[in-house]
Amino acid sequence: MTQSERALRADAERNRRRLLDAAQELFRERGLDVGVAEIAQRAGVGRGTLFRNFPTKQDLIAAIVIERMNEATEYGRSLLDAPDAGEALFGFLEQIVGRQQLDRCLFDAVADTFLANQEIRAAHAEVVRGLDDLLTRAKESGAVRSDVGAMDVLMLVKGVCEAASALAASEPGIVGRQLDLVRAAISPSAADRPLRGRPPTLADVERAHPAPSARAAATVR
Repeated sequence: MTQSERALRADAERNRRRLLDAAQELFRERGLDVGVAEIAQRAGVGRGTLFRNFPTKQDLIAAIVIERMNEATEYGRSLLDAPDAGEALFGFLEQIVGRQQLDRCLFDAVADTFLANQEIRAAHAEVVRGLDDLLTRAKESGAVRSDVGAMDVLMLVKGVCEAASALAASEPGIVGRQLDLVRAAISPSAADRPLRGRPPTLADVERAHPAPSARAAATVR
């Protein structure tokens, strides 16, 4: 690669970063109704540059969500060597919930259809795997009851995010309180009462949200 080619690539990467940062700022400030022209303006690039990077607004939203999921995965990996496995697990959950509260509109936008996007699907699977690794360590250390699975925990956390979102602005402590209840629910002391059924898996969730190709095949059959 020549020096001029490297410079062009670096410029393209900077423009993409500016677009992602500008979109994220505007979505947090005003929600997803912000127009692409305003996003491009805040990023300091033309609309053509925006559309070369993200052909649709949904592509831009998906890119931000994927980036957030990848950050969560990396954070989870960084906790795998933490001396206290229980605190590592709950620190990871705090990070997930905090990020979802901050970028609420983005996660709401893809909540029902996110697994239709193969890249989001793959990024989500990595988050689940990372959580499962942390959960396994926490179980082995005796910090968490042995009969819960990663999807059990994610479903509880999702419930916290959804239920607490309306009160979070006026009651800043509500999310932490609900997470404390999640912690109590999966603690070893709560295992005196066995759970009914089996723990859900990532495969269960993916079957409930089939990718477009799978839905099309099912329709043909």
